[in-house]
This record gives sequence, C-alpha cells and structure tokens, in this order.
Amino acid sequence: MFSSRSLAFAVLMLALALPAYGQYGFHFGRNKIQYEDFDWHILKTEHFDIYYYPEMQALAEHGAYFAEEAYEELKSKFNFALNHRVPIIFYSSNIHFKQTNITPGFIPDGVGGFFEFLKGRVVIPANGNIHRFRRVIRHEMVHVFTYAKVLRELRDHRVAPDRFLPLWFTEGLAEYWSGEPDYQHEMVLRDALYSNWLVPLENIYRIAGTYQMYKQGEALCRFISERYGEEKLLQLMENLYKTRDFNEVMELTLREEFLDIADAWDAWLKARYYPELEELELPTRLAQGISVQGFNSKPAYYAFRDGRRRVYFMGNRTGYTNVYQVELDSTLAPVGEPEVLIHGERTDRFEAFHLFESRISISRDGRLAFVTKSGEQDVIHVYDLEADELGPTYRFEGLIAVYSPTWSPDGTRLAFASIDRSGFADLYVYDTETGLTQRLTADSYDDRDPSWSPDGTRIAFASDRTALGHGDAYNLFTYDLTTGQIRYVTYGDHHDFSPRWSPDGNYLLFTSARRDSTGRFGGQNIWVADMRDAVDPPPVVASADLLPLDSPPTAEVVTRPLRQLTNLTTVAYDPVWAGPDAIVFTSFEGMRFTIRRLADVDSLMAFPKRREQVRLAGAGPHWSFERLGSEDGAERAPYRRKYNLDVAQGQVGQNPFWGTTGGAAVVFSDMLGNDYWYATLYNTAESRDDFLRSLNVAVSRVQLQRRANIAYGAYRFGGRRYDITDPDAPRTFPVFWETVYGGYGAVSYPISMFRRIELTTSLSWSDKEVPFRQIDRQALLLSNALSLVHDNALYGMNGPVDGWRTNLTVGYTTDVLYSNVSYVSAMADVRHYWRLGRHLTLASWVLGRINSGREARLWVLGGSWDLRGHRLFSIRGTKMWFTSHELRFPILTAPSAFIPMLAPFGIANLRGALFFDAAHAWNEGYDVRESQLLTGETRGAAGLGFRINLFGGFVLRYDLGYRFSDGFRQRSDLFRQFFFGWDF
Repeated sequence: MFSSRSLAFAVLMLALALPAYGQYGFHFGRNKIQYEDFDWHILKTEHFDIYYYPEMQALAEHGAYFAEEAYEELKSKFNFALNHRVPIIFYSSNIHFKQTNITPGFIPDGVGGFFEFLKGRVVIPANGNIHRFRRVIRHEMVHVFTYAKVLRELRDHRVAPDRFLPLWFTEGLAEYWSGEPDYQHEMVLRDALYSNWLVPLENIYRIAGTYQMYKQGEALCRFISERYGEEKLLQLMENLYKTRDFNEVMELTLREEFLDIADAWDAWLKARYYPELEELELPTRLAQGISVQGFNSKPAYYAFRDGRRRVYFMGNRTGYTNVYQVELDSTLAPVGEPEVLIHGERTDRFEAFHLFESRISISRDGRLAFVTKSGEQDVIHVYDLEADELGPTYRFEGLIAVYSPTWSPDGTRLAFASIDRSGFADLYVYDTETGLTQRLTADSYDDRDPSWSPDGTRIAFASDRTALGHGDAYNLFTYDLTTGQIRYVTYGDHHDFSPRWSPDGNYLLFTSARRDSTGRFGGQNIWVADMRDAVDPPPVVASADLLPLDSPPTAEVVTRPLRQLTNLTTVAYDPVWAGPDAIVFTSFEGMRFTIRRLADVDSLMAFPKRREQVRLAGAGPHWSFERLGSEDGAERAPYRRKYNLDVAQGQVGQNPFWGTTGGAAVVFSDMLGNDYWYATLYNTAESRDDFLRSLNVAVSRVQLQRRANIAYGAYRFGGRRYDITDPDAPRTFPVFWETVYGGYGAVSYPISMFRRIELTTSLSWSDKEVPFRQIDRQALLLSNALSLVHDNALYGMNGPVDGWRTNLTVGYTTDVLYSNVSYVSAMADVRHYWRLGRHLTLASWVLGRINSGREARLWVLGGSWDLRGHRLFSIRGTKMWFTSHELRFPILTAPSAFIPMLAPFGIANLRGALFFDAAHAWNEGYDVRESQLLTGETRGAAGLGFRINLFGGFVLRYDLGYRFSDGFRQRSDLFRQFFFGWDF
C-alpha cells in the first residue's frame, strides 16, 4: 500500500533523492487514490466539530443531531464528561470514505466507520440508510467515551497508560450501547450455537477482529448487564488499573471465578436459543447446495435458448471476488463445480465488487448486468451470456455508488438504486438506447433492491419510507412508471427486502425478518406476496412533488395475502425464481454464505409455514429525523488547515566505534490527514570539533489530498558513513566521510488502483573524502528516476498467493558542475504467483539491475530476503540478475488445534516451501571474479523452508538447504537460516 502510507512515502522520496540510498525502496503495493478534492467545511456544535462537504449538508446536520443525542445519553451511562471537542469526519458514501487519508490502510466494503486514537477523530461514511448512520455514530461515540474514561482512570490511579481493554469488550460494548440487537446479530449467534461455532469466553481472543467477535462481544455485554447489573460494565473499565489481566478484572468486578462466568454465559445463551431450535429448519436440510465453498451471494437464474440452465452469482472462493456460473441439469441440480465467468479485483475495469450489497440481473435475451467499482464511482457492466462476450459499460454523472440493477422486460432500460454526493439513496432508470437517466425518487428515505414487473408498468422496491420507518422498519412498495405514484406491498414493523417478481407477475418473492414473542428478531425467511390486486391500495406518495400523502379517511380497506415459505434457523438472502417450481437463494450457515435451491415451491405455496393478510389502507404519515444546523445555534465555517503534532521521538546511542550519537524526529499533520511535515535532527559527531560537520537535518512535506501525491524537502547529511554500495569505498571496510545537502521533489501518480507512475528528482552538493584511497571528490549531483509499478497480488497470511507485480525503473545521475559522476540506472523486478490449487502456490521472482558509468553504485545481494544461504549483502556489483522460485504448500492451517498451548501465542498457518535461488553479479566483465565482492560467478541455493504466522501479522521463516557457487559446480554443507518477514 505504498501510496496510501504517507510515512513510507516520505521515507522513500527522501531515499530516492540520495543516490546512496536509491536502491532501497518500498517499491510495490496497490494505490489508495484520492479522486475527489473535497471542499471541506466545519459545523461546530456544543461538543463536536463536524467535517463535511456542502453537497451533504443535510446529512451532516442529521449527523450533528445524532452525535449530540448520543453524547447526552453516554455521559449519563459513563458517569463521565469529555473535556475536549470531538472531531467527526463524514463522507457521503463508502467510495468517498475509501479515499480518506486519516488512516493509511485500505478500507474494505464492510467497514462502517472507525475511531482513530492519535487525534481522537471519528470517521463515518453514509450508505443511504439513515438508521445505520445514526447507529454507527453512537457506536463510535462509545469508543470515544471508553478511551477517555480508561485514560482518566489510569491517570487518577497513577498507572502507566499501557493497559488496554480486550477488543471483544470495547467492540461488544459499542454494539450493545448503540442500539437494540438487529437481525444480523441474531443470525450470527444462532448459527454459532447451532453449528458449534461459538467460541467460549476463555478462548474468545481467537476470533479477535472478526464479525463474530463483535456479535459475541455484544451478547457478552448484554449478559453481564442482565445477570450482574449494567453498572458492572462501567466498573470493568474503572477496575482496569488493578491488574493487567482482564480475566482477573472480571473476577474482581463480578465477584465470580472466571470459568464460572464463562459457564454462566454459555448457559444463558443456550437458554435463549435452544428451545426454539425444534421449530426451525437448517438451510442444509431444507435446500440443496449449488455453491457451498467460500462466500457466495446474489444469485440469478437463466435458461438458454438451447435448453441449458445456469445459475450465476458473485462469490469469493479464492480471495478474489468473481462472477461465477454453475450448470444445472433438467432437475435443476448442479452439474460440476462453479466456474469463473468474470474475473474481478485484478484489473482497472473490475476493480472491486460489492459482494453483499448489489444484486445482478439477467434480461430475457440473456444480458447479465452487474456493478463494480471502477475508478471514482460505481458502473454497470453488461455481459452477453448467449454470445459469451463482454458488452458495454454504463457510467452515470454525479452518481457515486450504484446498487442492484434490474432489466426492464424489453431489455432497453435499467432500474437501479444509487447514492449521489448528498449521501441519500434513491431510485433511477437508465435508457440504454438514448443514454438518458431519470430520477424516480428524491428524498431522505433509503430506497433499494428494485425489481421490474414483467408487464413493465411498475418497479417493486424496499424502503424505510413506511410509516414505521422511524423505528428502522423496511417494507416493500411499487413505483408506478405511468403516474409516479408509490403504493405499499407490505406493511409492518419488519425488515422486508429483496423483492423479485414471478415470471407471470402474479407474485412477489421477498425476504422478511420479524420479531418473535420474545421481542428478538427471528430468522430472515422467504415470503411471497400475492400481487393480483382486486383494488389498488391508496398511494403514499404523490407523483407531482414526491410529497407524502395521508390515506383518505374514506378509503376502502385493502389487504394483501402473504405466505411464509421457510422457517430458517438463520437467514435467507436474495431469493430468485428458477423456473416455475424452484427458488434459488443465499443462505448463511456454518459461518458461510452459500447458494441453495429450494424445490417444490408449488407445494410450499399451497401449504405455507404461515399465512397473513396485511392491511395497506391508512398506512400512516410521513416521518423524518431531526437536524442540527446554524438556525439551531451551530456555527458553520470553511475548513482551514491547521497542523498538530502526531509523533515526537528522541534517541541517544553509544557504540565503541561510532561513539555517542543522538537525535530526534517529529511529525505534524492536519486534521484530515492530507498534509504531513516530517523533521529529523541527528548528530554523529565523535568529537566537539566535528559537531557541525556531523550534523544531519532533513525536512519533508508530503501532500496527499489530490490524486497525484507530492513530496518535497531539503536535507543536510554529514559525518562518517558506512556504505557498502559506494564504489569508492574500501572493499573490506567501506567507511568514508561525506557531506551532502540539497533538495528533492517527487510525484506518485496512480493510474488505477493497480498501477502508478513515480517520478523523483533531486539536486544535492556532495563532498566525499575516502582517506584510505586518497579520494577527495566534490560534485553537484542531479538525480532523476522514473518508475512504472503494477501490483494486483493477493495476500495470504504469510505473503502473496495469487496475481503479479512489477516495478520497472530507469534513472540517471550526473555531476552537472565537474562531471565527476555520470551513470545510468535500470531495474526490472517481476514477481508472479500462480495458484495451482486452493492452498498451493508457485511463486516466481525475476530481477535485473544495472548501474553503468562513472562512479556507478553497487547493487547488493545475499541473505534471507533474496539469495538464501549467503551472508547478508555479501554479493556486490554494478550489474546483476537474480531469480527465485518457491512451491508454497500448507502443512497445518491451525497448529493450535493440535497443540493447544500454542494458542496464546497467536500461532497459525504453518506452511512449507520448496525453494530454488540463483544470482550473478559482475562489474567489468561477466566472468571477471572479485573475491571480496563475490562477483563473476553464478551462485545459488536450494532447499526446504517453513513459515508460521504469529498474531496475524508477524511471519517467522526457517530455511534449510544447500548453497551453490562456481556456476552450481560446488556445493556447501547444509545451511540453516532463521528470519522473519513476509514471503516475497
């Protein structure tokens, strides 16, 4: 993630500015691109500074109200008030959110927001659902209060602030105090219990950071509140100063042994969920699996003209998200394994899929419409299934996020849901023949999942515009394309989603999550609505101005028959008709999302699990959430960049050879993370007389707010140096004096998420003295370098497992004053990863480097990073080639399952690798040998390696093998090498 890490960016730019360090760079990684140059403003409320851009002002004012609302409630719960203002940064969509520089890492689709500790910033995107927006604000505010509360308690008891609450507690508490548990919470807990995936309290660290941890943590906090009292949640934070072990904190606070608490929680869960299991159906027992490996969702069914039948869906089975296809036989049973139709997340065109957000649709003539992120917005692609070829791509000006396209019956128009820069989700229709886009709705309601009726007159969709929507209910509606009127299809305090018309237009398939007699959500099941209306229900929205209408008092009461077809333990998503008597849907079971086929639908319709008549007349009035704007006392102002200290660090060292050294580094940045200043001061003087001569100073600025990342700075380095790459330095002891000062500039321009161009230039004065060789050289060095970088590699726990990455670099360094230095540089670094099986990878690395000319610097090889079995940097030459190949295979995915004592150390994913390395470096001639530099001969290594992951981000490597020299004619004894770091 090179361009997304501003610190790495600054270090690299400064390094490239100096020829001495140019070969050591962070030269791979995908690009985090800032497509938008946002016009930021600040809305100042009593306790918050709300950052937003003008197009989303209404949403920001809603968010300001929600934040103040959460503040007052949490102040009471925590018995604590914040003594500082809280900055909250809003983005109107997840695509805008992914461009933030407040965190350097990439942000996946499922992240709803985060709290950043360095400056105490809260960052939240909208997704069209204002209820979710409110809940995430409350969730992050719990983090703000928790962090401040714990720091205050530790400070008051004079304990160092190096103790932390476990992640399950902080995230569980944030979920618990942000609102009532939703149907997804119930889905995860039921499945964990029924599928034996529930992790006991004593082992909950094993699922740290996972979605399951969030939901188990929430349930734990609710259990503590119900069994011991809600005040105990606060006391757990207040008692953290007493011991570092949170298990002991729980014992002290709850006054029970830790294992007794764990047993009580297990019993509490089983008492809540086991009694209902007898009445529920497991998806595996109810429906046949079509694709059960990996994560699969959003199915669509198509019958070809020649009689073939296939199901298409989006899935992540190998690490990349793709569109898959499965052949079905005449009974609609799957034939063979799913095959990839469209490879995703490898190229600019299909940059990212919304795996769980956006459905796919197939027209009557076999054109598949699907959504991917492509650059700064979502686009709709079309694939012709009959012709087996990719069709056009449709972009929509002003629309950022696009979801769930659906074809009109004649195949000329596409309806879809979309979020513009305001942050609200509305319905649109695009005419593929004229290129015109029509907006159907324009309000703050969340409209999603459109489905075009077979007669082409109506579009069914899900929305919270129901009269019960203020409580987060979603019902189904139809939009009349002739009159613009919106009418209810379902009504109630439910979560009704994913409508799909039957081919004859008589029925509407959908999913519904409803509360049971306990008040908790039950499973999300498949329902059918009878659309054969004798009388149209009254409209709830007028066509002229899209204002809500109250139903007329004298309106005839209209009811609609509904039938529940399933009674699942967990959930069903996105059901679609597959012929006249089958339904294909996504289910969740065993912590996996699978595609399944429900057969004998006619029988289920005749004998449903439940029948219901829903009243549609007099459905209720319009609702809205409150806002907090300037008319309510909030102050509004344009954003002005201010810098705050992020990091300040000092160091003093003592060495028998170098003597006493010391220095400091500081980093400043603005509130939005777009502008960084780096300053370093260091001194390596060996005596008082050398103090100024050995002074090292560097100042850099890195600007990330635009697409092109820019860095520039000035530096002064001086003193005795140890540099094995300098051609003038003695071979045995490469130490000399050098003073360098100058400036540099650099630009990194991302072409796409996977490719970028880098340009660096520097001008520096160099005064070098090499006493042992009587060299006294002065030069005014101008250095320029140009790189083209590509990286779409997919990482596993130990390193890349699929894809490829390349760095092609050319450069030129010259002395523009005395012509003492003049050399060209070129590098080609290509790494390819072939997935031979699900867990088997063949990795190949080919590297070539050359420096040619006066005072051309040396490249280095040797050590665990490249040529194994050889001493670190023992091979040096101005020209070199290197290749390495590894066959990476699994040994034990979960070693702690076989050796439980390894679990507390986070040991996972034991893998092996057969490796072969070869390299050759030279200076004057390819075969000219220099014993001190080990040039002029081909060297290599071959053997077996083992890799193991610690705590998810630290890889230990152990290699053993044979070292070869003299063109592989000589072999050494067996070597053993221990190291740490990712596989290449």
